Amino acid sequence: MKKGRLKPLDQLIQNLSSQARFLSQVAEHRYLPPVAPAYAELAIDRRLQEVLQKAGIERLWSHQQKAIEAIRRGENVVVMTPTASGKTMIYNLPVLETILEDPNAKALYVFPLKGLEQDQAEDLNGWFDALNLHPERNPQERSPLQAAEIYDGDVSAYRRKKIRERFPRVVFTNPDMIHLAINPFHQKWEGFFKHLKYIVIDEIHAYRGVFGSNTAHVFRRLRRICQHYGANPQFVACSATIANPRPLAESLTGLPFTEVVESGAPQGGRHFWFVNPERSPYTEATWLFLQCLEANLRAIVFTKARKITELIYRWAVERGEEIADRISPYRAGFLPRERREVEQRLFHGELMGVVSTSALELGVDIGGLDACILVGYPGSIASTWQRAGRVGRHAEESVIFLIAIKDALDQYFMRHPEDFFGKSHEAVVVDPNNPRLLKKHLLCAAAELYLHQDDPVYDVGSLRPLIEEMVAGGDLNRGKRGDVWFTRKRRPQPEVGIRSIGDPFDIFNERGEKIGELSGARIFREAHLGAIYLHWGRQYQITQLDLLGRRALCREVDVRYYTHALSREETEILMEEKGKALACFHIHWGKLRISHQVIGYDKRGLFDGERISRHALEMPTSLFDTEGLWIPIDEGTKEAIVSQDHDLGGTLHAVEHVAIKCIPLFVLGDPGDIGGLSYPSYPSFGGPAIFLYDGYEGGIGFTLRAFEVAEDWLAAILRLVSECPCKEGCPSCVQDPQCGSANEPLDKSGAIFLLRRLLGLSSPDFVPRERTVSRGPGADGL
Repeated sequence: MKKGRLKPLDQLIQNLSSQARFLSQVAEHRYLPPVAPAYAELAIDRRLQEVLQKAGIERLWSHQQKAIEAIRRGENVVVMTPTASGKTMIYNLPVLETILEDPNAKALYVFPLKGLEQDQAEDLNGWFDALNLHPERNPQERSPLQAAEIYDGDVSAYRRKKIRERFPRVVFTNPDMIHLAINPFHQKWEGFFKHLKYIVIDEIHAYRGVFGSNTAHVFRRLRRICQHYGANPQFVACSATIANPRPLAESLTGLPFTEVVESGAPQGGRHFWFVNPERSPYTEATWLFLQCLEANLRAIVFTKARKITELIYRWAVERGEEIADRISPYRAGFLPRERREVEQRLFHGELMGVVSTSALELGVDIGGLDACILVGYPGSIASTWQRAGRVGRHAEESVIFLIAIKDALDQYFMRHPEDFFGKSHEAVVVDPNNPRLLKKHLLCAAAELYLHQDDPVYDVGSLRPLIEEMVAGGDLNRGKRGDVWFTRKRRPQPEVGIRSIGDPFDIFNERGEKIGELSGARIFREAHLGAIYLHWGRQYQITQLDLLGRRALCREVDVRYYTHALSREETEILMEEKGKALACFHIHWGKLRISHQVIGYDKRGLFDGERISRHALEMPTSLFDTEGLWIPIDEGTKEAIVSQDHDLGGTLHAVEHVAIKCIPLFVLGDPGDIGGLSYPSYPSFGGPAIFLYDGYEGGIGFTLRAFEVAEDWLAAILRLVSECPCKEGCPSCVQDPQCGSANEPLDKSGAIFLLRRLLGLSSPDFVPRERTVSRGPGADGL
């Protein structure tokens, strides 16, 4: 075949394979061959069959047939198959079949985020129209209700009122709306609940950590309300590839499930490149993005931070001005209309490329893409394949690039790519039994419907000690007979944040236009006075922060630096719950109180990350209680560290950083879910100590898992540090780009010495007398 006749993807692969500079950075190039489809027969209502045929669907895949048969038998079903494997069809067909038989039947579709419902609602309404199942419409109505309607915060109050007055056949919503607007006002939904046959929970892999644990109670409260109105809806859940789909679905709902996990969908061949760049990973990502676009491939770039999303978009526009109107950024913080516009332009092929945070990882339909560029390991095997699954739909060939940043896990997989391809997907863990969360949701449940001894969902017998504690604290009141509990607080739900973040702050430009929003947890780090805030590739400097009004004001600027917040943290041990001796150290786990304050920021060069200047700030201190572990360092080990001429503070700080980075090797969580502190002299001990804590109010089990596998965990930390070829410590091992102390000080050789001593290993062959203390810059070079 002549070169000019190569397909665009083959042309790109050939071009890259001929460039020595690119090949020198490739740690692995693996081709995953295509997978043929597996079909199965399924008897379908004649009317549905005709609609399917008009849509070009002649046969169903085997996993679709298996799941639909289980749903028809009345079982709760969870389906875990790859992206673009037709999971939507699995729940739409039974819902449509049921409505054809019973026109009063209702279904509730739940998605983890606003915006994920738009395409699905439009698609389902197309089915209803084709089957002539749309509701009766008044020709005078300007915007009549559809058979499937979205009920979320982006829908006007007027339209939500219309939905409650005349319920559609299917309601699309999210857990936040169920928690705040449906469960508390269930009386207004009586006509809907009485006929509710199905509850669909899509993207269940997104329900992890605190959000998942809270949502598990939202669903339990929903089940109580359904049973109150005589309904017992069937649950259908869908997930991307994780290790535990059935246990997760059962934890989220409290019900038994049948799982379907063997996909019959076809899969196109995939080129997977591991790239360990010699220059900045963001420069390399921009170059590859432009290479894909020049080859006429539709591409998506996934980044790990909003700031990087905006920068790569800006650089791509600067280097390829002719494609400026064909590419776009996409991230959380965009206004709903902005997100929807980008999604629609992608879906209809108006955009050739998009640069996104994880916001596009979930199931927004953005059409067929050819190339996926991952800027940094996403933090889990499951997320990596979920993002990679956005390309190569309809069994087309695709290419995925994983570009390593200077991060410990990224560099680990660059050195050991076989571990990535051979590693099983992580499990998603939720903890509905967390007492702190239980108390909050029992209060909500009691406000919605009285708690009673024979509650249909909550096991009141086993929860009696907790309930009595709430009675003693005045949160619950006991009925006269003693077997009923209620609360005088009519609406406790708004006081319970299910995502464990504060209410968002609005960002306004100098013209008074709202250009974005930030959650309360991010506002101090990213919108402090003087911070550079990026939006649509433009730079804005924060000029005013109104904490009471929850708003920040900014002005557009053009500067060659970004800002990095500096913070101060302290920890207090509230209670030790577990402790054990291992090898040559003791480890403890329990309750901690964390105080956090942003005290200043650095200006750093856009292209080299070097510090330009440092500025002090006075920001409020935040306090929260959580779970964590701590390792006290004995006096002998302290003296050994100092006698070897290691920097004591730098040694502890370095171990703290890598310890955080290694936790995701043992539990599905991001390093951002964990916080850490190290003390050359902790007041309560009078000696050195290292602390790690769950970054969520009340804790969620990440550090508990590290405590349980402490020796394996420390061995992994040692392996990551000692394998890194740098001398003084770098972002691939001991530096952390998010460090609130600007990575000052850090001592890599001291960290290796301490880890070996804690694990009881013999001394290393070399004795590092030369102090290797790194004092910055601490941010990946941009």
